[in-house]
Amino acid sequence: MQTNPYQFAPHMSQRLVTGGLHQSLRPMLVMAIFLLLATLALLPHAARASEPANGDDAAAAQIAGQVCSNCHGPAGVSVSPLFPRLAGQQEQYLAAQIRAFKAKTRSDPEAHNYMWGMATLVSEPMIDALAHYYASQAPAPGISGNAARIEIGKHLFEQGIPERGVVACANCHGAGAEGRAIFPRLAGQHAAYLVRQLEVIQRQLRSSPIMHGIIKDLKPDEMKAVAEYLQAQ
Repeated sequence: MQTNPYQFAPHMSQRLVTGGLHQSLRPMLVMAIFLLLATLALLPHAARASEPANGDDAAAAQIAGQVCSNCHGPAGVSVSPLFPRLAGQQEQYLAAQIRAFKAKTRSDPEAHNYMWGMATLVSEPMIDALAHYYASQAPAPGISGNAARIEIGKHLFEQGIPERGVVACANCHGAGAEGRAIFPRLAGQHAAYLVRQLEVIQRQLRSSPIMHGIIKDLKPDEMKAVAEYLQAQ
């Protein structure tokens, strides 16, 4: 049976629209920060040093498994559409986003609510190690959806809307939406998360000058179509 990715529980829908940190998630976030502090304290000194060390990869796997997985799921395959799937994501993109959280230069509501505090605790070498860990994980399989909407989304992704200046997503994100370098992997990502990111970029709540110029006139139903296509990949 197919599941509509846009049918959220009411409390999740409100969080996605408002970006507010729902009361029920506060204990989870506090626990995640506590676990990160505890894990960092228990790591070997070499893995916490200011210079990269051989132990970084093992330490990153430990942090990912004990801390990040609380939101992003085991091996980066999240269940909740509030949190993006990280498995198989482009390493360069991941490292750039963690650094933007840490520097507080990515300031969309969810970044502020969930990632600013967490990223502050992560060292520069560990940022690279975590990015490498998640990029090395097997991507999650796609989730099927509405066939007609997926076909519309496929056309938007591959062809864009030339008459409205909407460039084909595939130009930057790859023919299979696998991403490249600083352009993120979109294949298999939660449709609701993708729609939310399109919305915050369009409203300039998340700084992304190139993307804003491309999607500034994209309509809500077009966002949903391309997001559902990508979720199915």
